[in-house]
Amino acid sequence: MTEEITYADLEFNKPYALENIPKSAAPEEKGRPASFPIWRLAALTFLTLCLALLVGLLALGIVFFQVSSDFQKQIGNLKQNQETLQTSSSKRLQDMKDNLCLKGEEKNKNNGPNCILCPANWQWMGGDTCFYISREKRPWKQSREFCSLQNSTLLMLQDKEKLNHVPPRETRDNYWFGLSCKSEGDGWHWEDGSAFSAQRTDWDHGYKYYQCAYLYDRKIFKGDCSQKHLWICEKAAVQLRVQL
Repeated sequence: MTEEITYADLEFNKPYALENIPKSAAPEEKGRPASFPIWRLAALTFLTLCLALLVGLLALGIVFFQVSSDFQKQIGNLKQNQETLQTSSSKRLQDMKDNLCLKGEEKNKNNGPNCILCPANWQWMGGDTCFYISREKRPWKQSREFCSLQNSTLLMLQDKEKLNHVPPRETRDNYWFGLSCKSEGDGWHWEDGSAFSAQRTDWDHGYKYYQCAYLYDRKIFKGDCSQKHLWICEKAAVQLRVQL
């Protein structure tokens, strides 16, 4: 009887003891890290940045391709415009040469890339000199002043062969040129200051008191400076380089 009671007591107390034992945490809850949501957010942010960078690179590539294409088109247009300008420039230079360059020396400079230019109303007969032959008559001093205003001088004939290049003129008229004598003792000098050789065969000694020289036909004579004659100026011609 006593044994039965004891057993009954043990059976009654066993569930009570089990109910008071604390339950252990679930395995999955026990091993889950506390920072898992932060890592997930960081990975998502990194992925978003990568996608944004990729989109930016694609956009830059498209823009670069478009700019490069436009640049190539502009280079092509510039080359075409350059060729057009060169053609137009060459044509204008050729027209300028045809209109400005002096004729009459087909076998010399004006047949090449260079040509000779003289001012209006001046003449050129080959060589590097332009000549002006007046149509009115003045005293020697006024004739000299006219030439000076044209940035030229009265004709100087240190070499008498230079007459071969002087344009045709009236052989019956007198022409002042650049030879004078300040006083009887100073001797005769050209406009550039060089001395005149009185031993020349084309020199007519004539009246010794005259101080200016004029040209009659191909001979030099002394003359009264106050007399009015035609005159001849000379100046260096302009050489134009035309590169077609």
